[in-house]
Amino acid sequence: MTFQAVRVDPGEISPVLAKLYQASEQDLAGTLSQLTAAWLVQDVDGEIAGAIGLRPSPAHGAEVMGGTFPGIGQQEATLVLLEAAQTSQSHLYAYAEPGLFPRAALEAAGLRHVSAYTRMTGPLPTQLPDVPEGLSLVPLSEARSSQDRLAAQRLYSDRIGHSHVPDEAAQPDFLGSDDTLGRLAYDAFGDPAGLCRAWLEGDKLALGTPSVRPDLRGTGLRQALFLAVCQAVQGLGITQVEVDAWGDTEAERAEDARLGLIVELETPILMA
Repeated sequence: MTFQAVRVDPGEISPVLAKLYQASEQDLAGTLSQLTAAWLVQDVDGEIAGAIGLRPSPAHGAEVMGGTFPGIGQQEATLVLLEAAQTSQSHLYAYAEPGLFPRAALEAAGLRHVSAYTRMTGPLPTQLPDVPEGLSLVPLSEARSSQDRLAAQRLYSDRIGHSHVPDEAAQPDFLGSDDTLGRLAYDAFGDPAGLCRAWLEGDKLALGTPSVRPDLRGTGLRQALFLAVCQAVQGLGITQVEVDAWGDTEAERAEDARLGLIVELETPILMA
């Protein structure tokens, strides 16, 4: 099949993205406002086969949002879109979700596997945290300032899969998380060194993989933050934990596996 990519204003792809993501256009309004470029792809009869938009990344060019509809010609339509996007942004990445971006098409466009989004689950760990010397952990609700919460949240920024952190992250209970359960790490000079946000969902503790300042990765701070959050819910009837991660390393996933967690979901991230 023959497809053509047409560059459009990001707002024009709203109904297509809603259909691809099976969400309402209202739910996607925030994402659309972040896009800097967008394309529709159509066949020779003018039938829309998909759409993509570029969302700037703090350290990795841009994330390709959107995708193509499953069916005959999906791989060809995806390749046409990616080639169009690469004329605007050569450094980009995408998630190899079969229903949106076939991995073969990403690889044909020159993208290579570099990381993944993962969801790991398991019984709630009961081990006590071993906080590295010179560091301290406090509940996010006891942060010395709102700017400390924001600075700690932005420690993810060099990791692929993370988007720009809005200023709203300085506010308490960002994204509905519970700051009394989340933890913030300070170094010996009182500067933010890491963060772990947490949500309670029934008998399950849900959290995002801890952020750790680059110079402190590999020190044990990541696991200390994770276990400190787990300790915070002891006695609340919580039995399970779920960890969502973007851009974690194999070593970090192995660390979580040693605590009894297993990979429930994994979506490869490919980058050009």
